Amino acid sequence: MKKHWSKQIIRNGFIFILCWLTGASLIAQETIDTELWAGATFELQLNNKFRIEIEQQVRFNDTLSSFKNTFTEPGLRYKLNKHIAFKVKYRYTVRSNDDNRSRISFSGYYGWSKKKFPLSFQYRLKFQDTKEQNTGKKFTFLRNKFTIQYNLSKKADPFLAYEHFYKFNKKNEPRAWRFTAGFDWKLIKSLELSTFYRYEEEMNVKKPEAQHIIGIMFTYETKIKG
Repeated sequence: MKKHWSKQIIRNGFIFILCWLTGASLIAQETIDTELWAGATFELQLNNKFRIEIEQQVRFNDTLSSFKNTFTEPGLRYKLNKHIAFKVKYRYTVRSNDDNRSRISFSGYYGWSKKKFPLSFQYRLKFQDTKEQNTGKKFTFLRNKFTIQYNLSKKADPFLAYEHFYKFNKKNEPRAWRFTAGFDWKLIKSLELSTFYRYEEEMNVKKPEAQHIIGIMFTYETKIKG
């Protein structure tokens, strides 16, 4: 009985925080823009350590009415153990203003979960370097992301995430932050869907911009049989 009530309290508390933070971010600032991010990721598990990933995504802005950009991003993930993993990715972005960009990123992950405990945690540290193809201008960031997920059922798991961007070009300073609330849906054995709301806001700029982002992401995973 105690375990049942403990799990019930954690679940209700998690859902309350998700709803409260989402509502707070919605009223914190007048909407500057609303974006839609939609995409799919293909994951090929080579063995217990290595996984190849290819993501294709398209983004719309101006209250979902205008094409913003699309990108292709292949990557390789290495799993050191059940808690630690590393990933390298390359992204090429085609933008609406023809100012295309290329980006390389290196990420380290630490995850924690416990059997029969409904909450799991993940920390990600990402270094990324982006270059504009026309101008050669660079954008270099260090990103810290914290994610907490609740094991609600076999079909859907809600999650919350906070991410902080630190920029290195010219001025070394915090430049933006993100809050994300969403659900991971298990559609079939190999196919998952992630739906989320994200609020992003700039920092340390004269006219900070903010975006409300709606995300729809599919992930298909398979492995080499042998």
